[in-house]
Amino acid sequence: MNKEIVNATLKILDGNPKWELVYERYAKELQDNRKSYKDAGKSFRVQKPLVVYSKIGSVKDSSNIKLFDLRFAGQSVGEIRVNVKTGRKDLYVTKDQSDNAKNKLGFVDSKELKKEDWSKGKNSQNFRKFYYGLESNEKVNVKSPEHRLESFLLKEFSKKTRAENKKLCNIQPVRLGDKFFQLTTPLKGSTHNPQISIIDNGKGNIGAQGGGIDILAHIRHEGENYPRLAIIELKDQNIAKEPQVEVIEQALIYATFIAKLLCLTSCGKEWFNIFGFRKDINTLDHIDLDVVSLMPLGYSTEGELSPIEIEGLNVILHPYTLYFSTDAQGNPDQFSGTLLEAIKK
Repeated sequence: MNKEIVNATLKILDGNPKWELVYERYAKELQDNRKSYKDAGKSFRVQKPLVVYSKIGSVKDSSNIKLFDLRFAGQSVGEIRVNVKTGRKDLYVTKDQSDNAKNKLGFVDSKELKKEDWSKGKNSQNFRKFYYGLESNEKVNVKSPEHRLESFLLKEFSKKTRAENKKLCNIQPVRLGDKFFQLTTPLKGSTHNPQISIIDNGKGNIGAQGGGIDILAHIRHEGENYPRLAIIELKDQNIAKEPQVEVIEQALIYATFIAKLLCLTSCGKEWFNIFGFRKDINTLDHIDLDVVSLMPLGYSTEGELSPIEIEGLNVILHPYTLYFSTDAQGNPDQFSGTLLEAIKK
């Protein structure tokens, strides 16, 4: 079944070449603007449990205003806007974000904010004081438990050494502008029936609006000197109505897109660099991509895990399972699955 999913995705992508123009443009704009975005991100500090995320749209934007998404337990709670020309850094909080903080998190003084000085503004100080005093765990009343898990796992995978109590070594998230991000794809994969999802206003302004890859990461394997790119699909449950076999199929849809993206002559080399690899992709004999289902321990049906070679692309997809158990706070604590057998110890 996995091979059929890959072939169906290839057929959809080959039949809708507009997506190639979208990601060719994205690559150029990201290459042109990500240094200024990264520099802007270094101009302010955020403490745990708040986490800063970037977006492709923000990084590729050439304007003087750089946008940084503030998240708590995986939920967007505000935005920092940095004016690279003046150096001003402001906090923005939408009405929905303010209402959610007040009603779900107990932030009684939460307010809708616009252009509030991040460092000196009284409301910014109250904002930081409230969130810095919270813990991001299962007891937090958030809209999406899956987003909370994703945020925790990104921070866990980002640890450098065992001295930081890193539970799974030799895995690091891919960053954009030195911040966590989700890569939007041109495909809808949640139904396990790949469909193209490109927006076109008819004026030459086209963009991708498909599903996002939960986690992109670098994973080092035993006996290999160079890390692989991993496409990780995360679920907060392991249940019969959404078993591992379906989760890995969704991951394969997105991984097939990544395979096609990296093999584009127009921008594949640039995307390989954007994903954090310094090596010239054209010097590789082939490309190995890890495709990982990440979910709690359970008893759902598992899918096939044999490697899949994509003919004509010189890419091999390697499906893996990765399961986790949780501690008393509901955070992933111990890992198991076939990826542990392959990952460098």
